[in-house]
Amino acid sequence: MNSPDSPGPAPLYDKPHSVDLAQVMMVFQYFMLVSVSLGLGPRLLGWVESQSDGIPGLSELEDALPVGTTFPIAIVLPLIAVLTVPYAAIVFQLGRGRRWARAFAVLFAIGNTAIGIAGVSRTYGDVTALVISPVWIVMGLCVIGGLASPTGRRWFAQGGWAPWYIRYEMDQADRRRYIGRGGRRRIPAGDEDSAD
Repeated sequence: MNSPDSPGPAPLYDKPHSVDLAQVMMVFQYFMLVSVSLGLGPRLLGWVESQSDGIPGLSELEDALPVGTTFPIAIVLPLIAVLTVPYAAIVFQLGRGRRWARAFAVLFAIGNTAIGIAGVSRTYGDVTALVISPVWIVMGLCVIGGLASPTGRRWFAQGGWAPWYIRYEMDQADRRRYIGRGGRRRIPAGDEDSAD
């Protein structure tokens, strides 16, 4: 098969797992930010508490959970709305190899870690924040590490899937030229099932 001429390393035709890791960790960060740090979890717990007054044993469990003051709903709902669109765009564009998405993903990973730890501290207390902080830090490092890995850098340097599309277009042009001259397409031995 033909491949685009490049003086550097061979192009990546499959998205590297390091970029997959960064995408998955960004999704985890989003859900942790929304559910835990911004107080959606405690709000749901408060609703369950109001609906379960007469259930025996449940009130003791609710008293044992250290849920403190959460962010006001006037802050939480707009933040969720504002965060969802950029998160979805960044995660999707990381898979396409966009450099701007990589830059924003690094900024989001650092910002999310700070907001996440502060939110957990405010909602659940400093002890819980101390326990959860390593999880936030590891997720942020996974995003940054996945994007800064050698294969991640190559993925963004080549522009994602672009070399694959170039190779595909070159192969299709060669095929049209060859068939246009009256030739038959050669099928490698053992690959007869893949023929058109």
